[in-house]
Amino acid sequence: MFGFRSLLPGLALLAFSAGATIAQDAASPGAEVPAATLRLNARSVLVDVVVMDKEGHAVPGLTRDDFQITENGKPQAIDYFEQHLAASGAAPTAPPLPPNTFTNVPATVPNEAVNVLLMDALNTSVTDQVFVRRQMVRYLASLPPGIRIGVFVLGEKLEIVQGFTDDSALLRASIDQLASKASTAPLESKPDELATENSAMSQMISMDTGPGSGAASALQAFLRTQIVSQKNYQFLITMKSLQTIARYVSGIPGRKNLIWFVGDLPLCLPPACPYDDVYRETVDILAKARVSVYPVDARGVLAPNSGMGTAGDQSSSLVPGASVPLPGGTGAASSSMEPYFAFIGSETWAEKTGGKAFHGNDFKGELAEAIDDGSRYYTLAYTPRDRKEIGRERKIEVTLTSRKYKVSYRRSYFEETPKQIRAAEAAPVNDPLRPLMDRGMPNFTELRYRMTVAPFTPQPAPDAARAGDNAELKPPFTRYRVNFSLAADGVKIVQGPDGVRRGSIEVALIAYSQAGKPLNWEYRIFNLAIHPEQNAIAQNSGIPFYFDIDAPPGDVYLRTGIYATSTSRAGTLEIPLSSITVARK
Repeated sequence: MFGFRSLLPGLALLAFSAGATIAQDAASPGAEVPAATLRLNARSVLVDVVVMDKEGHAVPGLTRDDFQITENGKPQAIDYFEQHLAASGAAPTAPPLPPNTFTNVPATVPNEAVNVLLMDALNTSVTDQVFVRRQMVRYLASLPPGIRIGVFVLGEKLEIVQGFTDDSALLRASIDQLASKASTAPLESKPDELATENSAMSQMISMDTGPGSGAASALQAFLRTQIVSQKNYQFLITMKSLQTIARYVSGIPGRKNLIWFVGDLPLCLPPACPYDDVYRETVDILAKARVSVYPVDARGVLAPNSGMGTAGDQSSSLVPGASVPLPGGTGAASSSMEPYFAFIGSETWAEKTGGKAFHGNDFKGELAEAIDDGSRYYTLAYTPRDRKEIGRERKIEVTLTSRKYKVSYRRSYFEETPKQIRAAEAAPVNDPLRPLMDRGMPNFTELRYRMTVAPFTPQPAPDAARAGDNAELKPPFTRYRVNFSLAADGVKIVQGPDGVRRGSIEVALIAYSQAGKPLNWEYRIFNLAIHPEQNAIAQNSGIPFYFDIDAPPGDVYLRTGIYATSTSRAGTLEIPLSSITVARK
């Protein structure tokens, strides 16, 4: 989206609150903070495994010795093992916060996994979209505590509707916003249009009987070509959108569950599918980001075509893609076969990424099941014995010493190519705070802080210098003062011979539009200098400092972040500026 250092030249440290001037000595943004860099040639492969009993319930209490893992048929030693259970219970009760005061300390213990709800309007009829939204609202009305959910919609492009939150009210409001974003799938015809098309086609066929006549056949061939072209277009948009989601959540630790409500899943059959590489790339990016896909058929119950066999008969030969060839080499999708291929495609996506496909009508129950299943899992890690990487696919198999349980996990990954390895080694080390600052990301809490946000009083004159580093920001805008109080226990502060305690932090503020466009931003790297008489304040009340930033009117979200270079810890917090209460005189 943008890079801090490339877009924010010539930064200077803002003034700090009077009476508590602890942070000093801004560092130039061009001066990198020294950091040790260690590059390893050995890959560590992480595999999240969901274990279910025959009733479909998660199985807790397993140990490392209960699991066996192979890569391309060769046993691998499990280097790391961890069990993850759905969080329950609340955090210690804290006193209510004053008006316009916010904290990244969660009110409830957050679940370790995060969940993406994707409403696929590109490949789903408007009627089915409406039904899915109603079921989503029903589930969110009774959302268990600590479940973090983000809401996205895929139309002609991918949009974020609600960033990750466990606030049920915010999530329900975001689902209501989907009503305004409902769109007709590109291949969807209205009933009256479909009847007219069918009538015209039937009439042409009845007339097309003379020697050398072929108008109807030519029209059919043209329509097939158009359908295949549109299907390919939808497939590419869908794959690129799934890749975008994977990259977006890759900075979030732990497992991510992508719950994909889709009506007409893009499909293809190899070797005819022209987009095998795009599909392979998409699955690989999802795997690297630890994203498991839970496709939910937005059309409800659709049993596979009984004449085509079962999912187990065909799934290994199917690749989700764009076109499904028909008898006679037409290349267009048959309406009688699409439900079958959609069924197989859903199962394939789930199997390859470690998720689960749903084909029923109880969307509320399926959504609850997907989130619950994805919250109870085991993480295994191993270092492959074969260290050579030339771009091959490697198959993963996880088994249990007790075969009475069912396991779900990603089934493969792709090696890096020599070119990719060289590029990674030559790439500069990225700013660790940057991946955490995108609109809608979860709040990170390794560094805990409070902030009070309020409109500046009085507002600056129209010709005053901008607060923020977007030189293109045009009036009107409101200036906000953001007062921070950073808990000192997450920052390594070393006392020098003069008694002054010193450390280093990075601070970022970004004002976003609802759609995720950065409107204004500030980024500072500076040193802390806490004098002996200020130490008690810092330890008891936090390290205070403030920033001023201008934001335009409208649906604007302010995301803030702090990173301690000495401890490699980060904290972030995002709020809608619409939640700020303006004092009345």
